[in-house]
Amino acid sequence: MVALNNVSGQLPLIHLVESDDLYLQDQPDVLWFEVLRNLDYHPFQGTAAHYYERLWQFNQRQAQQRKERRECPLPANPETEPQAIERLLFSRATLDDTAAILFEQPELETPAIEIGPYTVRPGVTPPRFAGREPKCFFAMLYAFLGVTLAGERPEPQWVHQKLRENPAFTRTCGFTIPRPGMSERASDIPSLRKLQQFDQIMTENGLWEEIALDQVAANLRAGKVEMESTLVHDTTHYHAWSSMTVVELPEAASASEQATEPSGDATDPKRTQEPPPSTGTTKQTKKKAKKKQPKKQRKSHPRTTKACRCVDREHCPHAWSNADDGAGTVVKSTGKMYWAHKASTLSFADQEILLDAVAMNDAASHDSQSLQPHLRRLFQRHPDLEQCVTRVLDDAAADDAELKSAIQIESGIELLAPINPRRRGRIVSDLPRGIDHLTPRGVPVCGAGYPFELVGVRHDTEHFLFRAPQDEAGTFVCQGCALREGCYRGDQGGRQVAIPQHRLPWLDPNFPQLSKRFEKAMARRTSIERLHKLMKFDLGDDRLTKRGNDSFQARLDKTLFAMHVLIGQDH
Repeated sequence: MVALNNVSGQLPLIHLVESDDLYLQDQPDVLWFEVLRNLDYHPFQGTAAHYYERLWQFNQRQAQQRKERRECPLPANPETEPQAIERLLFSRATLDDTAAILFEQPELETPAIEIGPYTVRPGVTPPRFAGREPKCFFAMLYAFLGVTLAGERPEPQWVHQKLRENPAFTRTCGFTIPRPGMSERASDIPSLRKLQQFDQIMTENGLWEEIALDQVAANLRAGKVEMESTLVHDTTHYHAWSSMTVVELPEAASASEQATEPSGDATDPKRTQEPPPSTGTTKQTKKKAKKKQPKKQRKSHPRTTKACRCVDREHCPHAWSNADDGAGTVVKSTGKMYWAHKASTLSFADQEILLDAVAMNDAASHDSQSLQPHLRRLFQRHPDLEQCVTRVLDDAAADDAELKSAIQIESGIELLAPINPRRRGRIVSDLPRGIDHLTPRGVPVCGAGYPFELVGVRHDTEHFLFRAPQDEAGTFVCQGCALREGCYRGDQGGRQVAIPQHRLPWLDPNFPQLSKRFEKAMARRTSIERLHKLMKFDLGDDRLTKRGNDSFQARLDKTLFAMHVLIGQDH
């Protein structure tokens, strides 16, 4: 292994201050200027060294691949496009039980050179054996960070545009303005291709994730993010920059998908379910219904393509792949579906600070499948959190007894989620006097239409206690009810009923989901919704401009990094 060390140079003796810089420092709304100007570069030196190592490796690999293409042409790929579609389709997490739910960075080979972290700093790059001096890592990092803080997409085309149209932004990042008629300097504004190359190397080698992880860990160690005992989990989606195709599934795969995917993948937005025949149908209609073959299940899928420019793609040596790996149909409600990427997020409940965000390998996966592996990932990255976290809040998708038990056994964490009635119907039989029905959530509703409130639990007799509500004046609705004679016979107060616990098995007797205490605890979960708005709109955009889960994960890491840089700068 070759070690490259740099000799520190002379610090500049004269520092020029431009008039527009003096103007920007007095503008509190220009967030990026103050942050970039006061940002300490020392925590990023490790990632900078890794970037220069991977840049050297990238250049060597590119040269080697060009040589191999000239000297040893690859044989034609025997796999046909239909075969590739089937292979890629059945490798998705919604159809393959062994596939990982969350995106994971691939294993990387060790670079052949080693660069000392303390030998690089803004304006100082490692020495090269040959070729041009590389662009400064810190200047390009600050450019991506500044674009994020300005509320724009942290992608090369927007970074390049802002560098070219805003000289103050260019100088603050550490670049110089090109001089007309003179040779280019290494410190001049990089071309769009150089910014794309920088983003590609950072993405493929997980360096965006590395620098975001280091910043989160630093804020936790410094106490700028206080430890809490309650986490909040949720998923959010970003609109994909691609189109989908619809693929018909074999019967066996269709049955397994229906059995293993609670939410169902919205396969074709135009597909409607066949209504069941009515009870008054004739024998002839019934015979026709029996003879009619059921429709095949269909699944939305990214287009299959090759990452090459070969004229004859059917016979070229390159492998077939998904045009937008990880994209899928995200179902938000009945008839409301998006072709998008999905991310799993974790934050503290009170501080509204994002701790981690990770892409899901298949956006069509059910939301609840991401919680357990994401907790493992969080505790692996920040082991100190495992000792203090005792509760996690999630939405109704995580209302599953097996999931709650698994998380309690594995991590000792209590999972709270609102009741998900799913396909439960109303309970109308064997009810107390005056009660018309129990809702799918388990709330008693009297004959007058008033929903009752949970007031307690009798653990000795295993009953839930419900009581009639009060009106705006604080009087029980039973006092003026027209159906009082057949329901409530008291002179004051309100009707109270006891429902056996075995009739409402989804309610937890120790912490009932219908209690006010539970509602108070769950009210803190809304913090993550505001956090998603900050991620997707204040620090970027919810519409992606690059394809693939690796690029989507890089977008999440850029946002996480920007958030914690702001927290670290807040004194």
